Order: sequence, then structure tokens, then C-alpha cells
Amino acid sequence: MSKWCGKKISVEIFGESHSEEIGVRASGLPGFKIDEKTLKEFTSRRLAGGGVYSTSRVEADAPIFIKGYDNGTIGGDFEAIIKNTNVRSGDYSLLFGKPRPSHADYCAYVKDGVLDFSGGGRFSGRLTAPLVLLGGILKQYLQSRGIRIYSYISQVGKIKGKSYFDGVDEEELKLQRDFPSLSRADEMLAEIFAAKADGDSVGAVADCVIKGVPAGLGNDYFEGLESKISSLVYAVPAVKGVEFGMGFSFAEMLGSEANDPWRYQSGAVESPTNNSGGINGGISNGMDITFKAAFRPTPSIAKKQETVDLIKKENTTIIIGGRHDACVAVRALPAIESAAAIAIADEMEI
Repeated sequence: MSKWCGKKISVEIFGESHSEEIGVRASGLPGFKIDEKTLKEFTSRRLAGGGVYSTSRVEADAPIFIKGYDNGTIGGDFEAIIKNTNVRSGDYSLLFGKPRPSHADYCAYVKDGVLDFSGGGRFSGRLTAPLVLLGGILKQYLQSRGIRIYSYISQVGKIKGKSYFDGVDEEELKLQRDFPSLSRADEMLAEIFAAKADGDSVGAVADCVIKGVPAGLGNDYFEGLESKISSLVYAVPAVKGVEFGMGFSFAEMLGSEANDPWRYQSGAVESPTNNSGGINGGISNGMDITFKAAFRPTPSIAKKQETVDLIKKENTTIIIGGRHDACVAVRALPAIESAAAIAIADEMEI
């Protein structure tokens, strides 16, 4: 079980990849009515859809509401579970005691003494399903308050597509695409296909844009909005980097280039640029909040890799079978949006 505590909302994710069920508990949720169809559409984005980038493990992910849900109304203490119905632990039988490179397997062994690495256990991306369920609920709450959250793939491997600072309007963000990028989708898919065909995987970058956030959310230092969003985004497996606004590109800029000038526009304070990504001093400034999340390539690949046998205490090699994503970032987009939704909802005055 893993727990995150905010100012008002606390979240617990529990279960394992191959356990009977996984789930989420939360407290401090605002009371409001959800649209079940919209929620299902959102959570379905995380499902394996048969694309070249996704695993062949197919789960229905139908939530069973235990607490805090009454005839479409959410509020207070909440709990829901999702049954695991398509488990194949036998795929991992040859990996017993042999930690997969760059997975949490070895660290789990050091921490818990676990030698069975079936499905990644509690560290698996499977646990994003309950996170996305809660995030989809809170995303609807924020929508009712005028806040909209979007994400898309801006880079796969060496293929860089359109990103926020290339000029993206909200109508473009709303469009539904077979592959969730704003440009160069065919090239990105080809990059994933080439990696998969070679028994490999490929990394990617996800862009997230949060519109309609009022100025004044967040605080300084440890309570900064960037810190809160990042803490939740890093809970999404395979995320290895988060940057806000121009991020690491600031290192190449002068202050005169990087600064966002203020002006009055129709009586409101705003900037013609948004290099800071909508946050100054840990507090939202009323502009779009923009950030990127970098995903490492999926560690489970069908190539021979070096590892150790923790039982025999010797070096060995493994080839990982089973069902895995060739580019985990694509199905992780709703998890990124969910992380952002939980962070922003926790800052809102209910």
C-alpha cells in the first residue's frame, strides 16, 4: 500500500499486479455528481487497445465502488476496487530470484526480501488503474470549476513532435486521435514498431497542459505547486524527469529571454509568454500550467540482459517473456492527467 497526503485529500493505492484485486482509498473528496460515461471513457484510455505500443494483457478495469459513491454522487471518504482477471504468473517462472534490469525487483528484494517478481508486484504499472479511476473523478470535479487538463505525446525516441511552445490552442488539445500526438504520429508509431520488432522498447515525453487554473494556488518551498504536482507525477511508473514551462531550456537562456513580462489584458493580469509554465514561487499565476514528463523505455524487453541469481549468488543472463508495453508513455497519459488533477483539486477551496 502506498499513501499520499495533501492539504485536504489523502490517497492510498493498494494491491499488486497479480493479486486478486487492486484499489484506491481516498479521503477529503469534495461532494459532487459524476458522469459515469465520461469516467469510463477516461479510464478506457489507459487500457491496452491492441496498438503496437501496448501490452497484450487486456483487463476490463470495471470499478466496484465500496464507499463514498451513491447514485452517481461522490464525496467524503471513498474506496473502490478493480479485479485482476487476466493474470499469467507463469510468464515469470524462469525469473524467480533473478531481478530484471532497471525494474524495482532488486530494490524490492532488499526492502522486503521478495524473490518472486511476477508482474512487478506492487511496483507494476498495473497500479495506475486505480490512480486513473480517482483522477478521472477529480478531473470531472475540476471541469465543473472551469479547469481543464490535457496531455499528449510530444516525443518518441528521437522523433520530436509539436509541443506547447510551438503554439497549441485548446481546440487542438480536445481532438481525439488514434495516436495521441499533435504531429508526426506516423513517425512516432514507426519508432515504436521498430523497437518492438527488435525485441526492444523506446522512451517518450508526455506534455500536460492545465487550463483555467486561478492565480494563487500553492505556496512557497515545500508547499509549492510544482513540488505537489511532481510528487504525484513521479508516482507514475517509468517517469524519470519532470520539467515545468521551459524547464531545462532555461539553462541556455538569458534572463531577458526567459522572463515573462506582465500586462493588463481586458482587466486581467497576464503575460504574452508563459516560459515559467504558469507557476512562480510555487504559486499559480493564472496562466496555463504546463509541464513535461519524460518516460524511460520499458525495462521488460525480449533481448538477453545481464543480471544476478539471488538464490545461487552468481551472475547470469535472462530474456524477459510475458506481455509488456513497447512504449509505456502512450497508455500513461491518463495517469499523468490524474496526478495533475489530484494535485490541483487538493489546492481548491471546496
